[in-house]
Amino acid sequence: MFHNRFIILKITSLTVAISALIAGCNSTDHQSSNDDIAIENSSDKVSINDIAHYNITIAPDLSNRINPTLYKRPVSDAEITSRITEAFYPTIVRYSLRLGKEDMRKTGQLDVLRIGFINQQTIGQKGVDVTELNFAQFDRNQADRIAYINNKYPKDKSEFVKSFSTLNDAYASKNARADIWSYFNDGIKIDVVDTSVVERPNPIENRLNRDIKCNVLVLFTDGYIEAGLNSKAHCEGNKCYYLDSKTIDNFRKAFKQSGSKDMKAFFKQEGYGIIPVDNPLLKNLNVIVMEMFDRSKDQKGGATVHPTDWDILQIFWQDWLKESGVKSVELHQTTNSAKEAVDNVNRFLRSRAI
Repeated sequence: MFHNRFIILKITSLTVAISALIAGCNSTDHQSSNDDIAIENSSDKVSINDIAHYNITIAPDLSNRINPTLYKRPVSDAEITSRITEAFYPTIVRYSLRLGKEDMRKTGQLDVLRIGFINQQTIGQKGVDVTELNFAQFDRNQADRIAYINNKYPKDKSEFVKSFSTLNDAYASKNARADIWSYFNDGIKIDVVDTSVVERPNPIENRLNRDIKCNVLVLFTDGYIEAGLNSKAHCEGNKCYYLDSKTIDNFRKAFKQSGSKDMKAFFKQEGYGIIPVDNPLLKNLNVIVMEMFDRSKDQKGGATVHPTDWDILQIFWQDWLKESGVKSVELHQTTNSAKEAVDNVNRFLRSRAI
């Protein structure tokens, strides 16, 4: 009798899952993990338990922003990445988004941490050998996962950090010209945004466990989009495929001349912005932008103009990513320490709701 009921349950739950297009953490498209699905013609209910696994991509803009002689920053991308990698296991991998607690996902982790390549010419760089730490490769085989953690993982973790540093050092003195607009438009693919859902029925406890992915992009960039299409011929009115210093300067002058007191309202009213990308995967991607660099400040960090570049960058980037359909976004200026940067990343990861 229970077997027949469970077949009905399975069909019902699959219908809900498919019609809702479940994908990623912080999704409003699927039912909450606290919801119940009633079995047809039965008073029995099955509880749905969504287990979110982090799918994290660290993508560095390898333009001249990483040249320390041109842009002095307190901490490098490589230092921040090293700290994120150190926190990946066990801090990130064992954190439960559903419960909001540490050290609660002790088995079956499917988390992935990878290096993303904004500029395709940087792929295959000599010395960049380990670009992914992948717990999903073991699927439900916990014994193999434990053996990997205890034996091979420490070496892989070290090689991952080394690979990122090698990549960073290789382009520190030569501009790789990161085309960030094109990366969001067609460079972000199904590895960065994993929309798969794995259902694991538990008839004994009348529960349906579902493995979903919390897709997160950690983007290192100064915020100035200057590669790719970057002339007035590549604009539609006040919206362009780029955001360079001249565009920011022109916006600042136009805003001040307008006499408006509300920069966001002026931005909207005059139709400013970055032309949105067309990538349906972004609706399941959470983006944290790190190390945005305010070129309008002097060497001591003092403002030379108002509004500052940072004030303007925030408006352009928030609007662009929202109009491009990104699920959630946070923007951060250059940090004073790797710890501060990693704390920002951890808070972002833990604030994504299922």
